[in-house]
Amino acid sequence: MRMLPEKILTYFLFFSIMAFAGWIIETAYRSCCEKKFVNAGFLSGPFLPIYGFGAVIITSINREVQQFPQIISWIITLLSPTILEYFGSWILEKMFKLKLWDYSKERLNLNGRICLKFSVIWTFLAMTHILIIQPRIFKKIMILGSYYSHFVAGGLVTYFMLDLNHSVRSIINFKDFQNNISKLVEKGKKFTPAFDFNSESEIINRKLPNEIRRLLKPLNAFPHLRKNFREKSFVFPKWINELLEKRFKK
Repeated sequence: MRMLPEKILTYFLFFSIMAFAGWIIETAYRSCCEKKFVNAGFLSGPFLPIYGFGAVIITSINREVQQFPQIISWIITLLSPTILEYFGSWILEKMFKLKLWDYSKERLNLNGRICLKFSVIWTFLAMTHILIIQPRIFKKIMILGSYYSHFVAGGLVTYFMLDLNHSVRSIINFKDFQNNISKLVEKGKKFTPAFDFNSESEIINRKLPNEIRRLLKPLNAFPHLRKNFREKSFVFPKWINELLEKRFKK
């Protein structure tokens, strides 16, 4: 087995750890806001890649700007997560033709992609990351040693590939479903699920149709998508709308 360069291996494990930590932060925040457990993020599993990329980029930038005056290097480092969030939003929108998050209702926002409130939070997290988190994590990774590092990295690569494939498909399916719903709206038709209820007991024990349940992950991960979804939900039968409202009720 060919060994990965140590730097690439270390940064990949660092990325994975920070993606997991980001998922914990985001899930805790979203769960508190919605008063129920919310599996936040693009992937199905407990990782938020944008936090992993953010940690790697912040660390790399911080190391590259050390030759600058300290105040300049800190300004560049602390602004990097906000810049990442802006371009991350832009790239995802271009890829999927969907705006996955929107800060338009927040004060002092730029094109709904970034806003002052969250930029302040990212700045605080970036400072904490550089001064406290980053050095400790790199030390822990070094303790693993080359053999165990490659073993863990191999498992994570396999997992990320499978989860990424599943998650990208879920977003594409969501987009296709949205387009189909829009066509129903234009034609003045209603959504007909693959099955319906014929008896009172079936109505009491009703569950969302599979074609709707597949959309719950994108809608849970990106609350902004719910607005457009709800605007066209009148094409669904009443019982489906009632179940959806229970799912998304804060």
